[in-house]
Amino acid sequence: MRTRVTAGLLAVAAGVLAVGVVPASAKTISSSQLKTIENNLAKGKHITYEATYKSVSGTSTQTVTIAQAPPKSNFSASGGEVVDTGSKTYYCSTQGSTQTCLNAGTSNPFLGLEDIFSSSAALGAFSEAKEGLVARALGIKVVESGGSFGGQASTCVTVSVKGKGGKYCVTKQGILSYSGDASSYFELVKYSTSPPASLFALPAGATTETLPGGVSIP
Repeated sequence: MRTRVTAGLLAVAAGVLAVGVVPASAKTISSSQLKTIENNLAKGKHITYEATYKSVSGTSTQTVTIAQAPPKSNFSASGGEVVDTGSKTYYCSTQGSTQTCLNAGTSNPFLGLEDIFSSSAALGAFSEAKEGLVARALGIKVVESGGSFGGQASTCVTVSVKGKGGKYCVTKQGILSYSGDASSYFELVKYSTSPPASLFALPAGATTETLPGGVSIP
């Protein structure tokens, strides 16, 4: 466990989280305050909402929508969407004139992208940041500031090394509203507590297919 934590913090120190100078209004955050934010993130997994994000990676920008009404969910990005109807999960391509939805099973072509928007990334960073002795040895600081994204007030936590670091922002509902660095980040641009039911059903007119055993989605 100590090796994993140290490796994670060294990655931060190496510049994985490299944004601008920490805001002047930022203040050092305590472990108890960090725990409160973690608890909010955990609660966010169980609420009903629809969130639209702007996702930036270098010179590439795309729109990503995440919606959930547990146990149903929808993750939409350029080229397709993953729809969980509450009993089955499908990958539906939005390319071409005929829309086909594949029974995804345990295979999800958007899994890597979904993980970026998952609270797990922030929770992992917070957990490692709380390893006080290791963090101090590496010159890592954790500070709190405020922000607003998509009209939602947010609490932001910046993990910094020598004045630069990565920022995670969380709304009071427990939704990640910002995460990333100067060249690769996402931010909330629209939020609703009433996602349309159509998001959790297969698109009208779509054909469905089940992948043969042993075959996965590219």
